[in-house]
Amino acid sequence: MKNGNGDTNRIWTIGTEAVRGVGSFHKTLPHNEFGEVDPAAFAALVAGTRGDGSGFSHVPPGPARAVTRPSDDGAYRAAAQFTNPQAGLAADRLTHHPAEYWMPPAPGVTSNTTAAEMVELYWMAALRDLDVGQFDGSASTADPLVDKAKKEINKRFKQAIRSSFVTNDAKFEKPVPPNSDGPEDRFILGLDVPGSAAAFEEFEEETLFRLGLPGDEIGPLVSQFFLRPAVFGTQRIDQRQRPYKSGLDYLTAFDDWLKAQDSARDDSGNSYGGSNESVFSNADEGGRYEPDERYICTMRDLARFVNKDALHQAYFNAALILLSGGAKWPLGNPYHDVGNGIVKGALPDREAGFGVLGGPHILALVSEVATRALKVVWHQKWQVNLRLRPEAYGGLVHVQNVGVGGTRRDYSLPRWIDDTDAIARIRQITGAANGGDQTMLLPMAFSSGSPTHPAYGAGHATVAGACVTVLKAYFLTFTTEADGEDVPIAFCTLGERAEPYGSGAPIIAYRPNLPDGSTPSETGLDGIKRFDNREPLPDSIAEKLTIEGELNKLAENVAMGRSMGGVHWRTDNSRSLMLGEALAAEMLAQITVDANEAPTFAFRSFARGADGQPKRVEIAQGRIFVDGEEQAIPVSLL
Repeated sequence: MKNGNGDTNRIWTIGTEAVRGVGSFHKTLPHNEFGEVDPAAFAALVAGTRGDGSGFSHVPPGPARAVTRPSDDGAYRAAAQFTNPQAGLAADRLTHHPAEYWMPPAPGVTSNTTAAEMVELYWMAALRDLDVGQFDGSASTADPLVDKAKKEINKRFKQAIRSSFVTNDAKFEKPVPPNSDGPEDRFILGLDVPGSAAAFEEFEEETLFRLGLPGDEIGPLVSQFFLRPAVFGTQRIDQRQRPYKSGLDYLTAFDDWLKAQDSARDDSGNSYGGSNESVFSNADEGGRYEPDERYICTMRDLARFVNKDALHQAYFNAALILLSGGAKWPLGNPYHDVGNGIVKGALPDREAGFGVLGGPHILALVSEVATRALKVVWHQKWQVNLRLRPEAYGGLVHVQNVGVGGTRRDYSLPRWIDDTDAIARIRQITGAANGGDQTMLLPMAFSSGSPTHPAYGAGHATVAGACVTVLKAYFLTFTTEADGEDVPIAFCTLGERAEPYGSGAPIIAYRPNLPDGSTPSETGLDGIKRFDNREPLPDSIAEKLTIEGELNKLAENVAMGRSMGGVHWRTDNSRSLMLGEALAAEMLAQITVDANEAPTFAFRSFARGADGQPKRVEIAQGRIFVDGEEQAIPVSLL
């Protein structure tokens, strides 16, 4: 196994004890009363990551979890299984072997950066149920906690950045000693945080909890691609969902948290995939969900989506919306004029794309890139990094500062994390949930907590980066002026297709709001009320939205939606988006030589350069160029 950021091999001296595994993934293994992993079990897990994959089956599981349903008293469920740890060892003939790709080391568990990321996660949990409209900076709608969160996150992010100055121009080609002051212990400017490769741009209320991708600062937090139905042949995909219950968080008590570390199951016996699905009774399950369906409008709603989605789902829907909305093919597609105008003032061309460089091609490609992205990032998870989840870090914060049974353990986490407004708010939330017993655990949106695979990189974010990249490349998302300036295409150039006639109207840009509960849009045969909790955006905002920005925002919503549920770090998301982007570029390069028409592709990167602008990526004849400079393939970061 490669060393990652060094935490896997690090030894913590706690009193007279030598403790391993504090900074690493160890869910479903046995733990002591403090939540520290059993040394032999952790050694077996590390050995499994270093072999041919056969060792994973020999890793000792944690104790089974008692299932407390009245109809089955005394039942137990064995610890949940690891999620596909051999996937990162699988070869793929359409890409290089997963081991040939690379990610910057994750911030170390004792770094200021990880602590700053945790402050952001605490605030996400505390504000999980706010209508996203309360982040718009308006004095009439903003929650006072939003301003407090903004100020504290800005303060702690700047503190982490001051630890050392690293830009995204440094590709970390030289190894950095473990647990040093190297780049694994800080944010990468222009990539992890808003701003440019030269400077961090502080969050405002309306940009809080956004990654800082090009165009994501404009309009509502929720992407337009989540706020409209998708035309799927003769059917329409309604993107409303039944939300998780407001104010209902999990793993806020230490005993429940510890049982989840051992088994990765909730008290119904469910693992991550079955989170929040009670087996007690329909009435109990109803208590975990809101009664009515609506469009996504809170951070908990985004967490709900990414807990149950089919991984390429959001981008397949976005492709349908782009196709039905009349989005244009770019100039590098030889069929770009078909259906979009007259060629040379005469007749349209005689050919159109279909299985190659047409609708069926792009709809299949958003699935093809997804499965390759998962193989590549799964290698980073299991064979390289083994990064712990935020849920586990919350246990470290609690044991270091509150303790268990009167005993505290010093894990060398930054001392300042105890003295934050975020912690104060979390103590209030957990105390209210636990009958006055306050903890510093991260309140989770999911009853069983995090999934049974390591945090870094993030599968959802890698898939998001890959899928959104092919959408930005396949559809016209920007034009280039004579002076070389790139101008993104306005979102309002899309149309709303009317079925079954095919005619349509200009697309409407929406912002989501919580329904007032008065009149549902419709009530289905299942008796569930469905609210159209959207209102049109003012023209002054709608006209600024771009297709590129809303696609970037879609990737961000899915990636950060995982953090909003409590299961991923910001740097898991930002760096995995870049990995997915690079992998998609490689697959697009193959298409430029495999297709008989010799197409070319161009898109603008997620990351920003020193001038604050995204990089221009151009792909032709099997080669990838970033701002005119050719990249070696395989490439892991554009």
